Amino acid sequence: MYTSIKTLAAAIALPLVAALPLSQRTEAVFDSTKPFTLHTEVVNGTGAFNGQYLSSFHVGAGQSTIVGSKNSSIAVGWTLSDSILQQPLAISGAPAGFAYNLSLLEQAPFRSNAPIGYDYVDLSASGKATTGFYFNNATLAWSASNSTTAPDSFDGCFALCHVNGTSPYFSLGSQYQLLWKMSNATSTSSNCADVKLIGANIAA
Repeated sequence: MYTSIKTLAAAIALPLVAALPLSQRTEAVFDSTKPFTLHTEVVNGTGAFNGQYLSSFHVGAGQSTIVGSKNSSIAVGWTLSDSILQQPLAISGAPAGFAYNLSLLEQAPFRSNAPIGYDYVDLSASGKATTGFYFNNATLAWSASNSTTAPDSFDGCFALCHVNGTSPYFSLGSQYQLLWKMSNATSTSSNCADVKLIGANIAA
C-alpha cells in the first residue's frame, strides 16, 4: 500500500499535539468586561473553603448576602462597573441595567457565631456600593486609592466562614458565608479562611 510522506508526517504529528501538557495548551483568557462567576481560592485556611462558588442568599426585601456553595450551577453572575461589583437583575418593570451592588458594611453579621472582626457583606439595590475593585488577571483585587466608599479598616481581604446560619433563616442550618475581614481581625479561627476571589467567564 502506498503512503505519502505528507500523510505519514501528519500521522506522527497528531499524537505529539495531543500529548502536550495542559500548561502548554491554549486556554480562554478571563475578560472582566463580560459577565463572570466568582469562586474562592484559599490563601490561609483549610481546603474545605476552597472552590466555593459565590451565590446570593435572600435575607429581606430587596436584600441579600453572599454565601458559598460547591454547586456552580447556583453561582451568581457578576459584572464589574465603575469598580463596583454588581449582580444584574432582570425584574419585570425594572429599568435597564438594574442591579444589586456589593457593599461592605461595618457591622457584625446578626446573631452569627462568626469571629469578631469579620463583618457583613451586603448585596442590594439600596446599599452604598463599595468602590475600588478591579481584576489582576482573573483574581479580584482592590485599590484603596481608587475607593471612596470602603470602610477604613478594609484592606482588600475577604474571608469565607462556616457559620451557624444566616439571619433570618438560622433554621436552615450552618452554611459558608462570605465576610470581609477587618485589618486588625484575628486570622487563627478554624471556622474561617482568608480567600482570593477568582473570576471565570460565563459561557455564552
